[in-house]
Amino acid sequence: MPSHGVDIIDGIPVLLKDGLMYAFQPGQSPTIKLGSYSAATKKAVWDLKEDVKAWLTTYKESLVARSRK
Repeated sequence: MPSHGVDIIDGIPVLLKDGLMYAFQPGQSPTIKLGSYSAATKKAVWDLKEDVKAWLTTYKESLVARSRK
């Protein structure tokens, strides 16, 4: 589970800084810019390059649904 300070937007863990979204990378400073986020409207605007789109697709496919027992 991501650490404190990490937000989940559209199922993706991101770090929000000055209205910009960065990919959460444990133990590293944020380097992958994913787009922008408006806290007032709670709306994300994804601005992705081809390599980031491939990473995002791979990440979403690796997500597994969890159920409580």
